[in-house]
Amino acid sequence: MKENKIVNWVYKVLMLFMIGSFLGCFYETILCFLQRGHFESRRGLIYGPFNPVYGIGFMIMCLLLKKEKKDLVIFLKGFLYGGLIEYACSWIQEFVFHTSSWNYSKYYFNFDGRTSVFHMICWGIATLLVMKHLYPNIIRLIDKVKQKYRIAITIIITVFLIFDITISTMACIRYTERINNIGPRNNIDKFLDKYYPNEYLVKIYPNLKDPKTKEKLSNMK
Repeated sequence: MKENKIVNWVYKVLMLFMIGSFLGCFYETILCFLQRGHFESRRGLIYGPFNPVYGIGFMIMCLLLKKEKKDLVIFLKGFLYGGLIEYACSWIQEFVFHTSSWNYSKYYFNFDGRTSVFHMICWGIATLLVMKHLYPNIIRLIDKVKQKYRIAITIIITVFLIFDITISTMACIRYTERINNIGPRNNIDKFLDKYYPNEYLVKIYPNLKDPKTKEKLSNMK
């Protein structure tokens, strides 16, 4: 019974992350089309239409607020947690990859350009809508999957995410190294240069910027 509880918890966490990542990628793609008049990649990982920032936010919101009933509390917690998640993801990206995917310095009441009060309000509204209307339906669908299939699904998703996150991380680090004229130092670097060249990664991450110059890396290739 204890093993089933652990499997069920991991299964639900992974499913919420995957669903949130997909919905976030879809939302960003549509928003880009409405703003710029063309479709552009808004993926956060190399394989699959997934944006982990939204996946993390969606997963955390659902886990922390699933029992909360008061609309104002849900909004305020979504406002706070969303801002913290966005700030943390931006900081981690800059620290690990030396790049940034968004900058809100032009907005009033921004926090180091990583998030802003406006975007935190958007997080709060989105969290309220999700928890009131989307989450109940999603959790019902997740719970419909029979117990005997959950272990297999959990293993498949876990293996896929480990691979996708690992190769995406390595490829992006190598991408910034090539931008800075750092040649391959081992066979792994040569592998990444061959199968994940700048031209390929620019299509996936067209908005990557140098956090210091604010210049798009695609213009520096």
